[in-house]
Amino acid sequence: MTTEKLSPDEINGLLGRQHSAGEKTAKNSLTTLEQEAITELLAVSLGSSSADLSLMFSEQVNIMTPSLAVMPKDALMKNGETPFYVILGEHTGDIKGIQFLSISKKSVETITQLIDPIIEAGNMEKQFEVIQQMVQQMFASASRSMSTVLEVEVAYSLSGMDVIDNQEDFQVGNFTKEEWFVEADFQMQIGTGLTVSFCLYIPIRLAQHIVSILTDTMIEENLEEIQSMEFQSNNQSSNTQDTSSAPNIQSVQFSSFDETTAIQAEPNNLNMLLDIPLQVTVELGRTKRMVKEILGVSQGSIIELDKLAGEPVDILINNKLIAVGEVVVIDENFGVRVTDIISTADRISKLR
Repeated sequence: MTTEKLSPDEINGLLGRQHSAGEKTAKNSLTTLEQEAITELLAVSLGSSSADLSLMFSEQVNIMTPSLAVMPKDALMKNGETPFYVILGEHTGDIKGIQFLSISKKSVETITQLIDPIIEAGNMEKQFEVIQQMVQQMFASASRSMSTVLEVEVAYSLSGMDVIDNQEDFQVGNFTKEEWFVEADFQMQIGTGLTVSFCLYIPIRLAQHIVSILTDTMIEENLEEIQSMEFQSNNQSSNTQDTSSAPNIQSVQFSSFDETTAIQAEPNNLNMLLDIPLQVTVELGRTKRMVKEILGVSQGSIIELDKLAGEPVDILINNKLIAVGEVVVIDENFGVRVTDIISTADRISKLR
């Protein structure tokens, strides 16, 4: 029986996470694995703040999956709309580093009016207070979610904020010596008709450090599983040898590496995501109307939907259709009984 442990490279090979020669980690680029990991982690962590933001806006808030780009510090915020707000934040705990968040001044005014309609449009002091509260809430929730996923301590604090009238006025070098950054563009949908865009910038070294923590966690979990399987296999081999004094030579049966690799390559971090809140929506139906028809809606008007009476209602998780059901009444509340889980083919057809 061998007791030699597998090296991290050997484990990565078994789990199908080998990098090709052209995907070596660099200081000014991300590998495909790193891009996918950061995108998914930001989508989950930022998405977890939707519930808190919905309470703040008194409307349903959804945060879309970000798109990533890598750029030097001199290119930061060069393509954005001016004037814009820059919010400087800092991560502390087991993950340390700064981040910049930019949002157009027009979007800030819109957000301020939604949260507190009595604030005057030109009241900069109140706008600062509202946007500070929103950003702090968003990234505090995101940090808690990230802590759960990575199994490390992560905290966020808002360090400063300013309005930039000209892009040349903001010099990243005044705040950090980092040369390369990851830009994550994402949108926040408020209600059904308003979408606000954000640009998040984090140093590429911070992004790579986060990915290394996530990858190490996955490797440790899979290593425990592999070693457990090896221990069970050795015990079975010892028991077989004890049952007979004569040697019993048999052909060695290896399991298929194709299947094992595919199964073990999947992340085993599901348990870390169980406490993340998801928005469940039951949709009775939809319709489209002309503007003149909407303006003519009054109390008592009837709007006909695109579904027949008695037809199943759609059940959506974070705006993704996953099931259908029938409406029921539980005590004094409405509920929905799941009657069918939507297959992948049906989901695609409905998206079209």
